[in-house]
Amino acid sequence: MGENGVEIAPELRQIEEDRWCEKGETKRRMSLANKVLVYRWYEEVWNKKREEVIDEMLSADIVSYGLSDDPMEAVKGTEAFKKYWRAMIRIFPDIQVSVESTIAEEDKVVARCAVRATHLGLGLGIPPSGKRIHVTGVRIATFRESKVVEAWNNFDYLAVYRQLGLLPKSARVEV
Repeated sequence: MGENGVEIAPELRQIEEDRWCEKGETKRRMSLANKVLVYRWYEEVWNKKREEVIDEMLSADIVSYGLSDDPMEAVKGTEAFKKYWRAMIRIFPDIQVSVESTIAEEDKVVARCAVRATHLGLGLGIPPSGKRIHVTGVRIATFRESKVVEAWNNFDYLAVYRQLGLLPKSARVEV
């Protein structure tokens, strides 16, 4: 049977199977290429602080969630993202992000990251403390034409606030 349920000749069935294999291979190659872009994103934009790479890697109409107090509030467009990025670089000028693992499927890549930085700048409502932070997080990015068009960010800001002394360490759930 063909994809539309119509019986097809054996030789045509092989052509259709080859076409599906090629589609699968194309999707695998696309997933791998997008994974490479994720590693490049963190290395170039966050670790090397290369602002000009943001325009190369984000779609002009990027929609990023999880970058504000409201998880459903989106940062829209590259200029809005750059404003967020500049603030983070000002607060944590030595920020380093390592990608610990990735999972890719079709046009999406999930990256599990570790973030290390020193609180040296204004921007969190407290003076710079000089304290080091180490937190983890996950970003799900959707790609189109080798650019991120949507991103869902979930980094452990509660741990950031605890490590900076803004929340008591005893706020943890005891098990």
